[in-house]
Amino acid sequence: MTTIALLTWPLITLVLVLTMPFPKAAMISILGGFFLLPPDVGINLPVLPTLSKDSVPALSLLVLAVLFAGRRRQQAGQGNGTGFDHELPQWLPLYGWVTIGLFLVGFGAFLTALVNGDRISYGSTVLPGMRPYDGLAQALTALTMLVPLFLGRRFFAHPDNQALLIKAFIIGGLIYSLPTLYEVRMSPQLNRQVYGFYSSGWVQNIRGGGWRPSVFTDHGLQLAMFFAMVSLAAFGAARFLRREDRGFYIFAGVWCLGTLWLSNSLGALIIAVVFLPVVLFLGARLQLLFAAMMAAAVLLYPVLRSTDIVPAERLVSIAQAIHPGRAVSLQFRLAQEDILLEHAEERPLLGWGGWRRNRVFNEEGQDISTTDGAWIITFGRSGWVGYVGLFGLLTMPVVLLAITRRRDQISPTTVVVAVTAAASFVDLIPNGFLSPITLLMAGAIWGRLELGEQTETDQQQGATSTDRRLGPARPAPRPALAGQGNGAAVGYTRQKVRHDRVKEPS
Repeated sequence: MTTIALLTWPLITLVLVLTMPFPKAAMISILGGFFLLPPDVGINLPVLPTLSKDSVPALSLLVLAVLFAGRRRQQAGQGNGTGFDHELPQWLPLYGWVTIGLFLVGFGAFLTALVNGDRISYGSTVLPGMRPYDGLAQALTALTMLVPLFLGRRFFAHPDNQALLIKAFIIGGLIYSLPTLYEVRMSPQLNRQVYGFYSSGWVQNIRGGGWRPSVFTDHGLQLAMFFAMVSLAAFGAARFLRREDRGFYIFAGVWCLGTLWLSNSLGALIIAVVFLPVVLFLGARLQLLFAAMMAAAVLLYPVLRSTDIVPAERLVSIAQAIHPGRAVSLQFRLAQEDILLEHAEERPLLGWGGWRRNRVFNEEGQDISTTDGAWIITFGRSGWVGYVGLFGLLTMPVVLLAITRRRDQISPTTVVVAVTAAASFVDLIPNGFLSPITLLMAGAIWGRLELGEQTETDQQQGATSTDRRLGPARPAPRPALAGQGNGAAVGYTRQKVRHDRVKEPS
């Protein structure tokens, strides 16, 4: 059943691409794959990356985007506002930070394998050395993981398409809350009933005298963070997007926040509680600055953690006040981070590579470590090279967006995406679930940076505008994309500045 589901999804994606504008098809395919495809399984191929619920929708979209580029050009003349006219004109990123990050992730993975060819023995446990073949496989796997970022950069750079992303994200959250609430009441059974297995250990599903739902996600913690992101996006949309939809967004935010509360996941709830006052009471500029600070803290977390800047004891005390069991769990996680970080610092540049080499063993050869956070997993396996590459690709667009906000006239729509993405970055510290949704949002922000300074014709259309600008409306733009037959298309003006190297489409 799991293999059938994975192999069928490209056909479903094809139908979506043929029947609707590509950005909408991309959102439905990626969200649908996250919602419905089986977790923790995949189709293993030699050298090539494993085909799983994270990679199949993104790879299908990438192939179809190349094959149907001509069809999207025709959509640009149909006046739907989501056709070829809202795409970036090329696949390869023109922003220097993206190129550096991709190089560090891809080539860094290969170098990690080359410097970890030694066998390691811990008592009776022998960990094999890595081969160049392993390095090639890991590089391809890492780059495949980043395909949603490429898709987000090209197809969701424009604020109109980002508004579509936000709305689809919120509607998807409302729909998925129904099976989630079912499992809150009946226990996490849907994955077993459909695919024949539990997605995580059964003990981890029991929390607070009730159940932690997971539906078809990798873990209940991942599902809870999804609802935290949806609630933040909904409240942000209620403040900044179309006024006539405000009631819907407020309802969605309250509903998904309630679903999060019932999901028995304290970590995701704390992140939502920290971000929620920012979303509700601060303006777009301060929200973006807050998101940038959070993103920078995540990027620098190994430094903060190794220098004891992170108040670990204070965090344990706060958890103790909430629930003694939570304090014990947090203290265990922090202790595990300490020993894993000490081990990682023995090979800080390129890390230990795969085959459990990043984990800690005792003298008898027993594995005494638990790797929870994505940050320590990445840092242990790939060192500073891989960590800066991956987490730089995630966090740096939010930081740069805050720096270039005034110059590029960043709209509140992009701010909502940035704040929602920043919340998911914070979750990568305690948990290891990097979803395609987070990568898609990070890519959308990179794309917005490439657009540079932009004006939109809908600024003069009042009620048809997708959001309220940070400042007063500017003069009507020159029709930079005229000639494509779309009278409702949005025009761009781009200045030749350091961070803006996008060529005008011909």
